[in-house]
Amino acid sequence: MFNLLPREEKFIKMLKELEAHANQSCRLLKTMVERRDDEAAIRDAAEGIRKSKREAKKSLEIITQEICRTLITPFDREDIQQFAVVLYHIPKLIDKITVRLLTHGMYPFNGDFNQFVAIIERQAEAMSAVLQEFSGKLNTKTVNAKAAILHELEDQGDVVLGQLIASSFHDIADIRELILRKDIYEMLEDVTDQYRDAANVALQIILKHS
Repeated sequence: MFNLLPREEKFIKMLKELEAHANQSCRLLKTMVERRDDEAAIRDAAEGIRKSKREAKKSLEIITQEICRTLITPFDREDIQQFAVVLYHIPKLIDKITVRLLTHGMYPFNGDFNQFVAIIERQAEAMSAVLQEFSGKLNTKTVNAKAAILHELEDQGDVVLGQLIASSFHDIADIRELILRKDIYEMLEDVTDQYRDAANVALQIILKHS
């Protein structure tokens, strides 16, 4: 029955656009930590992240409005809304991280942030692949494989979080810096959680409609 219903492909397109904003935020965050002591490049990347968050918010608002206006949606309305909200939280979190980094002048950055950014970058690539699957016939095997990658990377994020917090308590004497770094580590780990949650929503959709 699902395959016989007229499909509103605009929702898939809008979800892809929202995911692209999240992906762009991840790439710019990588630029920030890799340029580590180039203040101009860091601030340019931060401005790009702010723009991605604004665009993602607009995309979320449009999706919410279209859900209310559209008679037949390609997936359950609540699934589309949940998917969009989780994807929006990624650039929103990354923007909060960059604001924290700049506000407290934490550059030049150490290699500790790179560990999380490498994980997030791989999650972004996997999520892009998941969204591509929604353009055609839903391939359960492919989405399951990508979702497994996202879950595995989130587990790696948990491990990195524990390691970084432990080493910080051992190596950092300044209480202020210790608190700031712990806070940012936890926010970066939250980004990996959001990608895991997005994978769960994708699997939920697949199970309902494949």
